[in-house]
Amino acid sequence: MPDALLVRIQGERLALPLSGEQTIAELGPVAPLPNGEPLLLGLTTVQGRAVPLVNLAPLLPGEPAADEPRLMVLTSLEGDRVALLVNEVFGVTALPTPPVSSALLIDLPGGPLLNPPVLARELRDSLG
Repeated sequence: MPDALLVRIQGERLALPLSGEQTIAELGPVAPLPNGEPLLLGLTTVQGRAVPLVNLAPLLPGEPAADEPRLMVLTSLEGDRVALLVNEVFGVTALPTPPVSSALLIDLPGGPLLNPPVLARELRDSLG
C-alpha cells in the first residue's frame, strides 16, 4: 500500500502521493511569473531554492474556502520539485494501490488521490 499525505485544498480533502521527500512549510513571498496563473502562481523559496508554486484550486470541484492557504507542500512532480499550495495538512495515511487512471483525482476509500502525471500534463497545457 502506498503512503499519502492528507491535505485540504480549498474545501476539498485529498491525498497527495508520497514519493521521495516531502516538506511542509509556511507560505512565504511569491514572485509572480507572466502567463502562469491560475495554476502556476509564481516562484517561492523553500530550503534556499526557488521552486514553482502550484495552485490546484482551479482544478478542484467545490467552492473556495473561507481561509486563505498559508501552507505549501514541497514535492516531486515527474522529477521536478514543486510546491503545492494547501490550506491544511492532516497527516500521513496508507492507501490501497490506486487503479490506472487518466483523471486528475482518483476515487479511493477515504477520499480522492491526486494523480501526479495528470497534474503535470495540466500544468504543461496551461503554460501552452
